[in-house]
Amino acid sequence: MKIKHLIKYFAPVFLSGLLLISVIGCTDKLDEPFEDEAFTSDVDYSIGEDIKLPLLGAYWGLYTRGWEGPITLGIRGDDVNAAGDQAPMQEQDNFTYLPSHWNLNAVWQNHYNDIINVFTEMDEIEKYREAANNDALVDQYIAECRTIRAYLYLNLAKAFGKIIVIDQLDNIQNTPASSMEQVMQYIVDEMNEVIPLLPDMHPNKRSDVRGGITRYTAYAIQALAYQEMKDYQGAANASAAIISSGEYELSDDYYHLFKQAGKLDDEIILEFQYSDFGSATGDRFGHLFNPFGLAWNPARAGAGGGWGFYEPTKKYIKFMLDRGETVRLETSVNWTPAGMTEIASEWGTLPDWIDNTNREGDVFIDNARKKWGAGKWIQPSTELTEGRNGPGSGKNMIVIRYAEMLLVYAEALTRGANSNISMTADQAVNMVRSRAGMDPLSGVSTQDVLNEKLAELGTEWDIRFHDMVRTENVSELTHEGKTFTMDKAYFVLPAPQVSELPQLEEEVTPTN
Repeated sequence: MKIKHLIKYFAPVFLSGLLLISVIGCTDKLDEPFEDEAFTSDVDYSIGEDIKLPLLGAYWGLYTRGWEGPITLGIRGDDVNAAGDQAPMQEQDNFTYLPSHWNLNAVWQNHYNDIINVFTEMDEIEKYREAANNDALVDQYIAECRTIRAYLYLNLAKAFGKIIVIDQLDNIQNTPASSMEQVMQYIVDEMNEVIPLLPDMHPNKRSDVRGGITRYTAYAIQALAYQEMKDYQGAANASAAIISSGEYELSDDYYHLFKQAGKLDDEIILEFQYSDFGSATGDRFGHLFNPFGLAWNPARAGAGGGWGFYEPTKKYIKFMLDRGETVRLETSVNWTPAGMTEIASEWGTLPDWIDNTNREGDVFIDNARKKWGAGKWIQPSTELTEGRNGPGSGKNMIVIRYAEMLLVYAEALTRGANSNISMTADQAVNMVRSRAGMDPLSGVSTQDVLNEKLAELGTEWDIRFHDMVRTENVSELTHEGKTFTMDKAYFVLPAPQVSELPQLEEEVTPTN
């Protein structure tokens, strides 16, 4: 969905420390810049076609992430460092978590704001049922909201371990906390219910909400929940449903998958969609990508540089060099002169193709904050709309890719899961390797798959960190002066939330 036109009103609600600003509606006008319009409380539920407004309000909440969200979730892996000057993030990167850390509270609160918003939008959708006169459509839109909610719970549980799964908005303070395993089971069960109600197609084939959620988004979220539960048969079944659908294929251009050309690509299962509407001035719906960027001399004059808060690790870079990676290393890492010198002094002479200038002519320069850039998150200056200078203006944010599902499937098979489709673990891994120009493997092991996941998905969200937590691989996460122990798998709960929700301090009742 490219949100071109926002129609919204805000309803602030304070519920047990969870601040909600509910966006009740927005609509999509594909070729027009959005305009702000007042949307009064006098909603006319007799206009059936307006049923899409609250659904798009749920997407609006999902897409509007704080800049600190992806960075906070991603910095703890051995593929990413917390560069920059944010002390809490640097401490978390070293596995020191404090209840007073501002960004942990922001991640918690922003996710719950959006969860509460989803409840509100589902209620709004239901009010259109009679006028819409299409029960299947109403059920589908509610199922999309439930899928969004499940994704938000997935993030929260992986980050904090113990969270609250809300059943009713007026009962939050009396709802007991749930364990990681309980949340994952909730997600699995939710997805089982919504999958039959969702569109059976690739998101880029939807005409009503282009790029919106389909049943394969739900299968992917379910596969990730099964994987966290170490239910590898469940993970195999869910990922196999995506593979066998025929709706997805790997992009033939890994580098441009993460650029403008990759928007709504056949490989993408879920992405947050943004746009500056091709206009030099006026409204822009987007994410603040500045924290990911490097200092540079841009090919397009005037393009702004980044803050330097998210840096590939030397360990990751050397891992990629040792493997002989080319396009995946080029895509994932931008180099400064100092970064090239440092790696060369420790690893050896760098391949000739490595340079501090990207394909588009942007020259990355030395700066005090970091020596390498996370290229998947950095938009070349030449792709900026003329007149737009902010880093990443109009860039989408990829969340789940088909490549990840192929590797989830392969890992499950290496762990003993059976498959109801003909693809083997070797075939799944080699599809990903072939696209990267790597030689095929035979008889792949679990470790082979985990290595491939690091090469393919490195610096993307918190995928690597949670793979290592799930496998209790403390030695990999102990690196570059950082010492990881399994008691650091989850962030501490933010102090403001514990003070409002005392059940967070209580022991979680195990499931039978």
